[in-house]
Amino acid sequence: MLETTPRAEKLACAICGNLRDNHTHLAREMMLGLRDEFRYLECGHCRCVYLIDVPADMSKYYPENYYSFVPAGSLETAIENRRAAYAHGKWSPTGWLSHLLLGPHPAMTAIRRARIPADARVLDVGCGAGWLIRRMKHLGYQHVSGIDPYIESDVRLSDGVVVLRRSLQEMAGEFDVIMFHHSFEHIPDQADALRQVRRLLHPAGRVLIRIPVADSFAWRHYGVNWVHLDAPRHFFLHSPKSLRLLAEQCGLHVAKLAYEGNAGQFVASEKYAKNIALVDQRSGGAPQQLLSLWRARRYRDRAAALNRTSEGDWACFELKAQQTNPA
Repeated sequence: MLETTPRAEKLACAICGNLRDNHTHLAREMMLGLRDEFRYLECGHCRCVYLIDVPADMSKYYPENYYSFVPAGSLETAIENRRAAYAHGKWSPTGWLSHLLLGPHPAMTAIRRARIPADARVLDVGCGAGWLIRRMKHLGYQHVSGIDPYIESDVRLSDGVVVLRRSLQEMAGEFDVIMFHHSFEHIPDQADALRQVRRLLHPAGRVLIRIPVADSFAWRHYGVNWVHLDAPRHFFLHSPKSLRLLAEQCGLHVAKLAYEGNAGQFVASEKYAKNIALVDQRSGGAPQQLLSLWRARRYRDRAAALNRTSEGDWACFELKAQQTNPA
């Protein structure tokens, strides 16, 4: 359960400015097993949880083998391509089997749910190596591109997909859809990011922000052992309330919200609660692996139930521009 933490009356919430009933939490870096400690503030009003002391140099926490930077193997790529295609409505035996064993492809499920037209101008922010937009390209999306300020250099792929080593502030043009697939929580200046999005967004365009949400069962139950707190890489863990407040400050509003939590919130958080890093591959042998598979199936059912009651720990927010009344 979430432990009681000291109040932080003198620290104002970075989203809503609240000073009352705020609390601090001491979290550890557990993905890589470094176990460095970081303070997070939880707002008593909007329920946002965010990193108080941002490290001056984050490179230590994004090594060269960080998962979003590393190209997948050919077999893994083939399976993920079919899983993504299945989530987009294209049936195949491999897609069906991977869907059954691994669950729905979350990003492509969100894209299909949003009914993005094939000719939409799409920008994926924080896309890493660009695997998602490559899959979109193969599924018929004609104008997809990505940016990521942390990649080594621009990437121009044989299928025409371009990923630029660039920030939102450096971008120009106009887009029908701007997407953040678990990248928005890595941005330290949240308000500036959404103002840049508003600048680049077509008046009738949409923004998809898929992020972990702090107003969830997993945060309440696991506290600083919640895997998606992911100290210190995740600067902001929003609640629906805090993201709505932030969007309104930047000329946007939340039009839709869908919960997407999966079994990972239990499987990985249980490891952290036992002081086991995410990269630690200890399995305990075949019996333990079979037990883990059985638990994962149960956890998927539990995650689906939490999503139905708006308590899942991942969510997809669809934002649109606020309409201004003519003078």
